[in-house]
Amino acid sequence: MTDSDLQRSIEAMKSILQPLRQDEFSERLYKVSFYVYSVAKSWNACRSYLSDLKRKDAADPGKISQAMQARVESFQASVKNALGFARINLDAAMVLALERLVWRPKSAGRQDEQRKAGALQKVFDGMPEPGKAMLQHYRDTSDPLDKWLVAGPWGHEYLKKRHIDSEALNLELCEMLACGGSAAGKVALSYSRLYRAIGDVEEAALKMQEV
Repeated sequence: MTDSDLQRSIEAMKSILQPLRQDEFSERLYKVSFYVYSVAKSWNACRSYLSDLKRKDAADPGKISQAMQARVESFQASVKNALGFARINLDAAMVLALERLVWRPKSAGRQDEQRKAGALQKVFDGMPEPGKAMLQHYRDTSDPLDKWLVAGPWGHEYLKKRHIDSEALNLELCEMLACGGSAAGKVALSYSRLYRAIGDVEEAALKMQEV
């Protein structure tokens, strides 16, 4: 990987993120961009350090090699840490978006939600494509608590734990609710693309070992 590969991956993420930074989502999404941009700054510092090492008198090449390897490993750890925080803030923005898009019944208490969530999980755990089943359940059920759980933060987190992309669910949900043009709808529709874009930045950064 080259500097330009890393820069392209960051710019690709920026092009998706920039239009979404509005209203109540601005703070969380600013933090996403902050942590992603910090990767480029960390690489520049790492590259400068490695260049300085290479220019030194190689009287002890083994020692210099060890120092370079240690610096690269430190950079890689910082990448994972920074992008971990980027993902945390992206998830927080997504939860906020879902809370704005999906109506939450005020009559349902915490125990009601936990009980119903446990029952839904048992149903979806046995399905190879829970995302499709969740969409169908959202369409068919008249229970507002079921709708909130399936389409809201719980459903999103459930799919994440199953390592299933929620993009199709988010698209269908926004179409059903006719909310794709709202700030919350735009965040929901862009979530999966942003998550993949952060992954692309991470992949590019972790391969940056040469000066």
